[in-house]
Amino acid sequence: MIVLTLTDCPIALRGDLTKWLLEINTGVYVGRVSARVRDYLWERVVRNIKNGRATLVYTANNEQRMEFRLHHSGNEIVDFDGLKLVRKPSPARTQHLKEKRLGFSAASKMRMARRKRCNKLPMENNTSQIITNKTSFPDDYVILDIETTGLDPNKHEIIEVGALLIRRNALEAKYTALLKVYTAIPVFIQKLTGINETMLAERGRDKNEVLEELRCFIGDNVILGHNVHFDLDFLNAALSRLGMGVIENQFLDTMELYSQQFTVKNKRKKLSEIAKQCGVNVEQKHRALNDCYLLKAVYDSIRVNFETK
Repeated sequence: MIVLTLTDCPIALRGDLTKWLLEINTGVYVGRVSARVRDYLWERVVRNIKNGRATLVYTANNEQRMEFRLHHSGNEIVDFDGLKLVRKPSPARTQHLKEKRLGFSAASKMRMARRKRCNKLPMENNTSQIITNKTSFPDDYVILDIETTGLDPNKHEIIEVGALLIRRNALEAKYTALLKVYTAIPVFIQKLTGINETMLAERGRDKNEVLEELRCFIGDNVILGHNVHFDLDFLNAALSRLGMGVIENQFLDTMELYSQQFTVKNKRKKLSEIAKQCGVNVEQKHRALNDCYLLKAVYDSIRVNFETK
């Protein structure tokens, strides 16, 4: 059973929802649908509701027997000893969390998030400022990599995530998961990753659960990735569509780090190319967790090169 409540909802979207749910009052929909349909409807709502607000409540196998999601809400979902509650933040907390005021579109949130990330670490126009001393190579960080069905975070889907938690420059924990998607996987993606639709149907997990777990795994750590803007843009687009905010952690990019350490004509080199030039063996398939281990080896190689200069 699900209950979906919408305010300022476009008429076209309301009409589309009635194909699946019963509208018992203006903007209030109820019905019994599968988890697949539920997630599809929620993503459709988030994409099309513009500046309207949405709340989804549905039955779940937990202590409360329910889960809920919010979009464009002034409230926030909090975990209280395993129970999920909705809290209206105080003005001080809202400022502390840097939450956006009601009315910003998802696209606006993405642009603001990018600007904040760019302010935290200098990018291409002044990358020489990133590495100034050995402290620019943190010992504690999270390595992140994702696999997707394409290159557009607003059109394509995340199909796999991988992450490694590094403490004192040593592996402490790892996280990986396949995600259920309901669109076709292009043939070239299947050949590149070895991930096919059968694998996702059998082993893929709910997108909402995976993204929530991944955010907890990342925490407030520095994120290390290769062309990390790509991964963060995809994650933030997916999180925003689910009403889960965005990731605003500081980050490092091995593509940027490598370009600073070596004279290269093309800064946008593939991870496998940089790995080979760093003397790192590349044999495994292009999968999220495999690439995380490869990233660790490349990062260590770049770091050693810097520290021995």
